Order: sequence, then C-alpha cells, then structure tokens
Amino acid sequence: MFHPVHTYIAKFVTDFEARELHHLVLDRGGLVYELPDLKGIRAFARDNLQVLWEEYQRILNPAEYPVNLSQACWDNKMRLIDEIQRDIQRQLQP
Repeated sequence: MFHPVHTYIAKFVTDFEARELHHLVLDRGGLVYELPDLKGIRAFARDNLQVLWEEYQRILNPAEYPVNLSQACWDNKMRLIDEIQRDIQRQLQP
C-alpha cells in the first residue's frame, strides 16, 4: 500500500480488517439501494466514530487520518480520472 499523494511512501500491512465501503446505488439510471433514514445515518456515523482513535476525533488540531491505497485501487482511480479528462476534452472541442 502507498500514500495517494506521496507515492514514494509505502508500507506492507499484514494484520488488518477490511470492510466493504462501496455499495451499488444506481444501475442503468435506476435506484437499486435502499437509502437509510436519518436516524440510521446518525447511528452509523456514531458507531463508526467509536472505531477511530481519539487523536483523529478531537476538534482542536486533529491528527490527519492516514489513507493508503492498494495498487489496484490506485490504478482504478487513475483510469477513472483519465476517462473523465478525455470526456471533458471531447466536450470542449468545437
């Protein structure tokens, strides 16, 4: 895994718990995900805040939360950015 901005910073992680964060919301223009109500969103946020260390939760001078990407995630990100840039260039051409 490596830092998404400073790609020369890398680390190897062995003891971790991966959780799926992405959910398919729209498919072919149709909603396929049942949106939670406000109470559910608040509960989810509250429960997940408990997982973070205090140094990330504090209001005054919070620590920057470290985010690292796998090579596959980085490649996907760069592919999507490239696709969007090409689409924008096509739209700007007369």
